[in-house]
Amino acid sequence: MSYLIDTDISIYWLKGNENIEQKALAVRLDNIYISFITLSELYYGAYKSQRIKGNLIAVKALWNKLGFIESNEDICETFGKLKADLEKKGNVINDADMFIASCALVNGFTLVTNNEKHFKRMKGLKVENWIK
Repeated sequence: MSYLIDTDISIYWLKGNENIEQKALAVRLDNIYISFITLSELYYGAYKSQRIKGNLIAVKALWNKLGFIESNEDICETFGKLKADLEKKGNVINDADMFIASCALVNGFTLVTNNEKHFKRMKGLKVENWIK
């Protein structure tokens, strides 16, 4: 099984959360991926922080040990369908999270997030929380 980590889980991991470290080792690092959106959000957080250099080093180290999901046409189409379907139901979720979910859906990955309630509204998306 392969996993896509959400931005919140990535931040907990960067901060040394033991539960995430243990789970990552149990499922093996080569089964864990990060999306272009999450990486972008992590870089944004590093550049707005007080410890820019140290946080950039940490982000790059995390990125270098995980698989990377780039955007492609399938992800973009899934995003469009997902956003339209959710809006029809009155559910509004920010675009970044819908892109992350689309990356997981297209690749058949389980999304790892601490925001389960938010992502469980997305049909067909498998969600796990490694914090609990």
